[in-house]
Amino acid sequence: MTERKLRAELVAAGARMARLGLVRGSEGNFSARLDGESFLVSPRGRPKGALQGWELLRAPLLGPLPPAASSEAAMHQAILARHVRLGAVLHAHPPAVLQLLQVGGKLDAGVLRETAGILVPQVLPDLPPGSAQLAAAAAEAAAEANALLLPRHGAVVVGAGVAEALALLEVLELAASCCLVSR
Repeated sequence: MTERKLRAELVAAGARMARLGLVRGSEGNFSARLDGESFLVSPRGRPKGALQGWELLRAPLLGPLPPAASSEAAMHQAILARHVRLGAVLHAHPPAVLQLLQVGGKLDAGVLRETAGILVPQVLPDLPPGSAQLAAAAAEAAAEANALLLPRHGAVVVGAGVAEALALLEVLELAASCCLVSR
């Protein structure tokens, strides 16, 4: 896929995440692998539902990140650098996921037949946003899980590409909603 098409796909994903209420205002962030050496990442402080392709930043898989990159860019970098099979990382604040975590609920990936076998969730420790500890924990968890639940901070989903990660995010929110209802 060309860089131009990948930028368009990320922008469309951000707009969909905003339309679905999975991100609001300037919260959330997302990235996609460009090649073996770099990735695109969303900028900090911009509404993710209104981004333009040119605003996405090119960042190295190893080395210093652009100053304007998302505050969670190190997490994206750590995940993509460690797992070559992954092509996209989306971090959002899905309301049902946040509510489920807040009340101490457990996400049952098999709550629906449609989510069983698709979602592989893992709750991470409550680590500071943007920290090196969170980046390392997320990169480690992404070896086995595709839906990383961050207490008081939302969720990170990973996939081979942007479309796969976005579908996982939507299914994750549905599963969390069902788990809340069944409590």
